[in-house]
Order: sequence, then C-alpha cells, then structure tokens
Amino acid sequence: MKTKILIFIFIFNTIISNTTMPIQTEVYKLDSHGDIFSYLPPNLDRTKKYPLVMALCCTTGNPQAEVKTNGWDKIVLQENIIVISPTYNNYATYSEAAYIKSVIQDAIKRYPVDIERIYSTGFSNGGALSVAMVSKYPKLLAGISAMGWMIGMQNKSSSYKIPFLLIQGTKEYTQKTSSGSMAIMDDEKTALKDLFSYNNMKEKNITPNYDLVPYWGYTPDEKESIYPKYLDYEIYGKSSTKREDVLWEINRYYSQGYKKPLAELILVDKATHIPHDCNAYFAWNFFKGFKRLSNGTLAEI
Repeated sequence: MKTKILIFIFIFNTIISNTTMPIQTEVYKLDSHGDIFSYLPPNLDRTKKYPLVMALCCTTGNPQAEVKTNGWDKIVLQENIIVISPTYNNYATYSEAAYIKSVIQDAIKRYPVDIERIYSTGFSNGGALSVAMVSKYPKLLAGISAMGWMIGMQNKSSSYKIPFLLIQGTKEYTQKTSSGSMAIMDDEKTALKDLFSYNNMKEKNITPNYDLVPYWGYTPDEKESIYPKYLDYEIYGKSSTKREDVLWEINRYYSQGYKKPLAELILVDKATHIPHDCNAYFAWNFFKGFKRLSNGTLAEI
C-alpha cells in the first residue's frame, strides 16, 4: 500500500456529552486478588449486548485511578461500553493471565457482554499483560492496546490474528542504537516482531531499520500527524497538565484481506512514562473496527 502523509490539527473532545446520568459503578471480588471495579453505561439495558474492555493498571498502580487517567470513564459514557479494571498482581504478566481470563468469564455471566467484542488494554505492566493474554488465549480477545510497554509472546504463531496498538513517548524507556538513532526498548522490539509474525504481516520478514524509521524500525503504510487536546496525568491521577501542542504521530500497518490497519504505533513527542487521558479515545477508535467470531475468525465491523 502506498504510504500517505496526513497532517492536520485534531481536537480531542474531553467534554462528556450533556447527559445528567452518571456512570454506574460496581465493586466486587472473585478471590484474594482484591477488588474488581466495573464501569457501566447509564441505564444498562440487559436485553442488549455491550463491548467489554479490560483496563489493566501498571505496576504499583491504582485500577480506579487509571480508568480516569487513561480516559476510559469518558468512553464508557460516549460509546456505551463496559470497562472493568481488576486488582491483580501487577508485578506479573503471564502468571496472571488465567486470573484475568476468569474476570472476563465472570463478567460475561454478570453483565450483557458482546462476547465477539472483548478487548484488553493497559498502561505499562497492563499493556504487557494484554500481550500475554493474546499469547495464552488467542480466541478470547478481538484487539489489544498497550501504553508504554509490551513484552514478547510465548506463542509466536497462530492461525488467528490480533489487532494491536502501542502508544509510546519519545522519552519513555527509549534508547539509542549503535548508529545514534532512537529505538524502543528491547522488550518492545521483541513484542513488535512477535506480533507482526503472529499476524503474518509483511513486517515479519523485515529487519527493523531505526535510521530509516526512528523508534519503530518499520516503515508504515500510512502516517498521520495530529495535535490532540488532552490531560497528562502523574501516576494515580494526583495532578494533571493540559496539552494541546504536542505532536502525536500515528503509524498504521495494513494486512492483506483487511481494510482497516491491523497495527497502529503511536509516537508522542517528548512524552515520559505517564498516562494521557486521550489514550482510551485512540484505543477505542482502533478496537471498534474489529470483532472475534465464535469460530475464532477476526472480522471487521
């Protein structure tokens, strides 16, 4: 596909619609892991089916705070989805995957979940755990996103496909190559190669070139540069800073047979390892294009 460069100013709407109905919230436990926090649309209609997003916090993170700092509370209202943010051992990834799967299975019984539209996202360790979920349970999710960190896959090949999005700051655990060009950290390099291979995309056979494409190493099929309005949050949401002059560069990668990009790599200029409250907007805008059919096939919406 021919590379396209699109440059314009994008305004992210941080104002929730004029509804007076608040988000419904519930807190419950399944076991000794601790509280699970669910965020539900106002007037949840149990005769309908709702997409489900698992929002996984960072190491030492606060599940409730990170729903806000990544902007998922807004998306619940704007898009009528269910978001669940569980307490878990957030120093771990693969060893916690079975528990996160049990949270999803419980949510399907507890709420009117559209089982074809279940997604996982997370900041830092939560993003890495989202990759682990795909590796262990390839038919469970219809998409994943990671904010600031990913890890490699134990299962590097599959007959299934998984859309994936990564948001990365230029000052967020990045490194210089031997030639002086900038690149993402080694864990993310491995994860990126694994995910391209998992999806059988053309990038799996390409050696990343960080001189040609700084940070990512892979030439996108399409690039879009935008300037969203959003809030940067310190961890736990204790303070925030307004942003509207920061460049966000969206790199899109397509796969044969799909009209929508199967991968999006978003680079945030000068950003460090902190949440942005537009993360959820970009993740949901990506997720909502895909669903997982009962036979495991990935389909576009």
